[in-house]
Amino acid sequence: MSNNYVLGLSPTDFEKHCYDILKGYAEEEGLKDFTITHNVRIETYDGTYQIDVYAEFTALNSKFKVLCECKQYTSSVSREKVAVLHDKIESIGAHKGILLATSDFQSGAIQYAKAHGIALITVEDHTLKNHSFSNESGILDENDPFAYCVLHMPPVVASVYSEDMNEPQRIYPTRAMIGKLMLEQTKRINEAYGTDIKLPFIVEEDE
Repeated sequence: MSNNYVLGLSPTDFEKHCYDILKGYAEEEGLKDFTITHNVRIETYDGTYQIDVYAEFTALNSKFKVLCECKQYTSSVSREKVAVLHDKIESIGAHKGILLATSDFQSGAIQYAKAHGIALITVEDHTLKNHSFSNESGILDENDPFAYCVLHMPPVVASVYSEDMNEPQRIYPTRAMIGKLMLEQTKRINEAYGTDIKLPFIVEEDE
């Protein structure tokens, strides 16, 4: 898969995309008292650490701290990179770690992450494949109601590896985000063609 978009981002813009991914993931999971911050400096007994994205949430009446690192790599992430994050978790006294990268992960990195409860997330370009639209040209047209979802999908997709998964699971865009896009697309189709299509599997939220 081509990653020209994510690799062409500035480090700060890439981290902001990762922030959005993690925020959406947390909202989908319904985490209690969830907060998330970009670019945090944390002082500990052995120095000051810069953390790309820092998050907290409450579970079992306890506050959980999560350290997230964002890496724009073209080659597979090694075990050593995951171990560095684990060392930061230990020094800071955090509870979880997440490493987001624009590449895949070496088998040793996945094994190490599973052993230490670290989630690994791949961040890739959102790509268009074999879409067929109402104008039958295959050209994306802002005025084509059938193209609305594709045109307004976030520019990145993300999949997570974690200690209890054998295969990566797509987590972003979230189901809620896709549902809202589908509702809007259906509304536009109905308006354009005078139809009354319903999406019974999506519950519209009260305004």
